[in-house]
Amino acid sequence: MASKPDPQRSVQIRRQRSWPLYKLLRKDRWQKFITTDETWIYLSDTNAKSKVQHLRCDQNRRNLTPSTIVPHPKGVMVWVGISANGVIKARFYPNGDAVFHQDSAPSHASRVTQKFLMDQQVQFLSPQQWMPNSPDSAPCDYFLWGHLKDKVNKRRVSTLRGLQNAIRKEVKKIPQEMILRSLKSCPKHCRQIYYAEGEHIENHRSICAITFGNKDLQK
Repeated sequence: MASKPDPQRSVQIRRQRSWPLYKLLRKDRWQKFITTDETWIYLSDTNAKSKVQHLRCDQNRRNLTPSTIVPHPKGVMVWVGISANGVIKARFYPNGDAVFHQDSAPSHASRVTQKFLMDQQVQFLSPQQWMPNSPDSAPCDYFLWGHLKDKVNKRRVSTLRGLQNAIRKEVKKIPQEMILRSLKSCPKHCRQIYYAEGEHIENHRSICAITFGNKDLQK
C-alpha cells in the first residue's frame, strides 16, 4: 500500500525550490516560458450552474444560488498552453529559444514523458525543479482555468459539441494583456512562496505584504 504524502515535506520542498525558480524566471526570463495544463470542463456547470461559488467578504451567503450536483457529469478534457505570445498555437522556436513547463502531475512527471521531451530536444523544467502541489505558482491554475471556466459556465450550452465550441471561442477571446500579467506574476509568486516558508501564499497575503515592503527584497 502506497504511503500518504507528507504535507510538511511538500512545504519544505516548495521552500527549497521556490528561490531557484524565482531566479530562473526573473528579469523578464519568464517571457521564454511556455506553460501548459489540462482540466475537465463539465456540461452540468454551464448556464450559470457552477458547483463552486465564490463569496466576497461583504456578500451574504443567502444571496448564493443553489448548486446542482450531477453524479456522472458529461464533460470534455481541455488542454491549453500560454506564453508571452498568447494562447499556444503551432509555432517553431529555433535555437531552443523557449522553455516548456508542466506541473508535477504523474502523467507529466513520468519517465515516458521526460524521455519523449528529451528525445525531441525540448528544453523543459524537470519534475525535480518544479514545486509539488503548487497551483499558486502555475499560471494555468491561478489564472487560466478560473477565467476560462467562468466565461464558459455563463454560456447556454446543451450538448458536448456545443461545449467544445464554447471553449474554443472563449479561449480565442482571452485578452493578451491578461495572459502577460499572469505570466509576469509567476516569479513574484515563487518569491512569495519562499518568504512564506513554503506555505501556500493565498494564506499568507499579509505576511507577503509586510515582507515585500522592504525594498531590498525587490532585487
